[in-house]
Amino acid sequence: MSLLREPINNLFFELANNSKTEIKLCAPFVKQGIIQNLYVVKKPSVAVECISNFNLPNFYKKSSDIEAFETLMQNNGKIFNCQMLHAKLYIFDRKQLIITSANLTISGFRRNLEYGVFMDDAELVDKALEDYDSICSNETTGKIRLSNINEIKNVLRTLPEYHEYIPADDTENNEIDNIIPINKEVVTQQLSLWKKTTFLVVDGIEKNEFCLEDVYRQEQIFMQKFPGNHTVKDSIRRNLQELRDLGLIKFLGNGRYKKLWK
Repeated sequence: MSLLREPINNLFFELANNSKTEIKLCAPFVKQGIIQNLYVVKKPSVAVECISNFNLPNFYKKSSDIEAFETLMQNNGKIFNCQMLHAKLYIFDRKQLIITSANLTISGFRRNLEYGVFMDDAELVDKALEDYDSICSNETTGKIRLSNINEIKNVLRTLPEYHEYIPADDTENNEIDNIIPINKEVVTQQLSLWKKTTFLVVDGIEKNEFCLEDVYRQEQIFMQKFPGNHTVKDSIRRNLQELRDLGLIKFLGNGRYKKLWK
């Protein structure tokens, strides 16, 4: 084990270049420059997967690049969406591990004052792998598809140029995610009928944070829209997951959610 007091750029890409089977990434913020360089240095046969915080405000503010995830997906990578994520760890061939404060960004890798540890102790790496797999399999974690990425890109095209926006009435849970103003009419044009209906029902809830029961109270709206659907509550939950994986809402746990738009 060794302390990482210097930027991790050279170490990360050296480990990536030497990897033979797989690379597992875990970071809330991911930029295209890092992912592009990863595919330059790694061997074609090495599989890549990534846990991140899929969050529309992050893409809007360019804290993360949707193009980075598109690159991962186009190269058969796996992407998992954990919206409570704050951890950063990178595992190479299930044998070597970086735990760091650095996100997968140019500033995190090269410029910021970051700190962390490198280890190749088999027992510790195995424990980190268990935790990584546990995040991936958690019921609050989504698996991102290429269709999610395309839908997010369509939504982003409808948004005005980003300017800092801090709503006066929202002081909760703003450590990672801010609320962004969006043209709801334009956004709903990008959504399927079920997702659009779920979005509009959620939008009509006065509270910024809401619970599953708040949506269930509007069950009659769904039943009128979809009279042939006999599992409305299951469909509501599934479409809330879809809105989560589009970065429009955040799961807070225990049946609680947060709208990420104003």
